[in-house]
Amino acid sequence: MNFLSIDIGGTNLKYALINEYGQIIVKGTNAINTQDKDQFLRSLAKIIDLHCQDIQGMGFSLPGVVDPTSKELLASARLSFLEKTDFFNKLASKYNLPVTIENDSNCAALAEKWQGQLTTEKNSALIVLGTGIGSAIFLNNRLIRGNHFAASEPSFMVVDKSASGVEKTAAALSAVGMIEDIGNHLQLPNIQDGQRVFAQIMAREPYAWQAFNKFCDHVALLIYNIQSILDLNKFVIGGGISSQPILIKQLRNSFKKWHQISPLSERTITVPEIVSANFYNDANLIGAIVPLVRTSK
Repeated sequence: MNFLSIDIGGTNLKYALINEYGQIIVKGTNAINTQDKDQFLRSLAKIIDLHCQDIQGMGFSLPGVVDPTSKELLASARLSFLEKTDFFNKLASKYNLPVTIENDSNCAALAEKWQGQLTTEKNSALIVLGTGIGSAIFLNNRLIRGNHFAASEPSFMVVDKSASGVEKTAAALSAVGMIEDIGNHLQLPNIQDGQRVFAQIMAREPYAWQAFNKFCDHVALLIYNIQSILDLNKFVIGGGISSQPILIKQLRNSFKKWHQISPLSERTITVPEIVSANFYNDANLIGAIVPLVRTSK
């Protein structure tokens, strides 16, 4: 039994055929322009038409606020033309296949809960570091959505009240932006070359190391704030950057710094496990089919 998983990101549309055991059979990536509705829909239809005869359902990982029950995208910075439409229900009717939709961070968390770092955790969170920052939280093994499906949206947390506009919030906290900033400063041929950037971070190149530390401090502050409210056992770090061991090490060090902000906080707040995700960049794809796997059994 195979499912088509589609992950719509900031610059790329990823897709994969995945079986009911979570094994990826084939996958691909298309560059997309989410500002061009017609071009986006053509690219999507091309992928579905290519695979629709070989699948038993489609799962979508979407950026934004998602109602998975009604299959409605309620709000999205990148897919505003699909907001509050019956697009996904029409897609299910057109292809006569079950279709599920889910927020992208929730998809990554569902993958880790199914077969990754969260399988045995009752109270835990996943933090996704990419173009922006996302999160998903499990309490008593239940994925928390909130009354309006907008729970676990760290991008809207105020992290610097002295800044202006979006810079006040965690929406400005971007792993991609950090890498591009370092790559630009070092005049790399490709400023998005994460491997070369991390080579410079590992070598303690002054600018790279300072920018990386600043980024880790801000992420660790978010983790600390969430931990002070929810008292979780584990935070799993997702996104391609999470494959870098130095990131996890530095996040742990930065968390300890915030943890020691006062003697009382040090005695009160438990230091959670901070680990890298199992699935890295494939997490959204795998997590998007979890609802389909559950209903097919």
